[in-house]
Amino acid sequence: MLSETPLTLNDEQIDAYGSEILCYVPLPTPKNFHRSRKKFRWLFGGNRSSKTHSNMMDCSMFALGVHPDKVTPPGARICCATIRWADIGTILWEGKLSTMIPPQRISSIAWHNKGENIPSRLSLDNGTIIEFRAFEQGREAFQGVAWDAFYGDEQMARDSKIIFQEIQRGLIDKRGFYAHSMTPLIPMPWLEQRTLNPGEADEFFFCDLNDNRKSRGGYLDDDEIDLMISEWPSEVQDTRIRGLFASFEGVVFKNFSRRDHVIPHFRPPPEWDKYRGIDFGFSNPFACVWLAVSPDGEWHVYREYHVPGKLLRVHAAEIKRRSGDESYRWTCADHDAQGRAEINDYGINTVPARKSILSGIEVMQRFMMVRDEIKKPRFFVHDNCPVSASQLGGYRWPEGTDTKDPKEDPLKKDDHCVDPIRYVMYAVEGKGYFSGVLR
Repeated sequence: MLSETPLTLNDEQIDAYGSEILCYVPLPTPKNFHRSRKKFRWLFGGNRSSKTHSNMMDCSMFALGVHPDKVTPPGARICCATIRWADIGTILWEGKLSTMIPPQRISSIAWHNKGENIPSRLSLDNGTIIEFRAFEQGREAFQGVAWDAFYGDEQMARDSKIIFQEIQRGLIDKRGFYAHSMTPLIPMPWLEQRTLNPGEADEFFFCDLNDNRKSRGGYLDDDEIDLMISEWPSEVQDTRIRGLFASFEGVVFKNFSRRDHVIPHFRPPPEWDKYRGIDFGFSNPFACVWLAVSPDGEWHVYREYHVPGKLLRVHAAEIKRRSGDESYRWTCADHDAQGRAEINDYGINTVPARKSILSGIEVMQRFMMVRDEIKKPRFFVHDNCPVSASQLGGYRWPEGTDTKDPKEDPLKKDDHCVDPIRYVMYAVEGKGYFSGVLR
């Protein structure tokens, strides 16, 4: 039930199928995705390219028995999954399915967490059942169940091939089908290889963000898309615009160079916002970095401390000595509870780091970009911080194999200054959830 243009509807039609489905006008790539008869349909796409919306619309049409190319069997059993239970509530349920499936068609809801509006199971009046799973549950959550359809959104952070194989086994008895939408930012060598050599049962679709421009018949203003793209580092633009696999081998910060980013040291003026970041270590070095932000938003790593094999009281004393009379918005530390409690006792008050590694890396990459209009970046390392400069240039992604996913995180090697830089910049520029002044 796909429209070329929005329809004029009567109350009976709206009650039966909902205005979201009846008025749905898919973009070109999702339209082909809906009409594909392959068992495994993969919808890759950039941010705001309509991939999740299209996939959940496909799920809703199948659940209600109005799919343009698939017959819904009586008592159909569907699984919907995404990364975390929280995302099931906010993205799949609140953001999509609850607006697509008319409430009067839902006979009952079983809740994973009713207080947070996270369902575990929907029963519809036509006998269809939609069950929810989170990839974070691991392979066991997908074992021993028979489904008519599986709808996945975003990537499995761990054991992706094993989880896929469990789902595949669950589709055999009912001759079910598989549909998955994602922006492939996490390395998955087995799936990337599959895109290059699709099997007979596979079909891959790539949603381009630019197709969602209003000037092309989409739903987003062109200037908003242009602004969003301008903020993305070149390393991730093919992924975030067209849904192509990101390159995760080699160095992480490909746009970092000593020519553009390492500058002579100066002491930042008192009026600049200042922060400290700490990464605990003993056999591995303990590290503290000092960062300042200029009034026009330039980040400066202007001091570092990188020492192994000392007690925390020694590190705390040295941090205080080097900090002198400076004031800091806050000091962010690796969230080791014992380490934070102990260093707090020595007079270094800290807030816990939020370790969203890929998001933090993207924030740093964004500020490392050399802006065309002024021919310089917004991230600098002072030349009195040689460890930070060296580690930023050598920070690397791991390699995977055809059968085993590499870890989505960079290699844990020579990163003791990089990590606290990321903690601070992600907290300020990525989420901005700390406030106040801590000494």
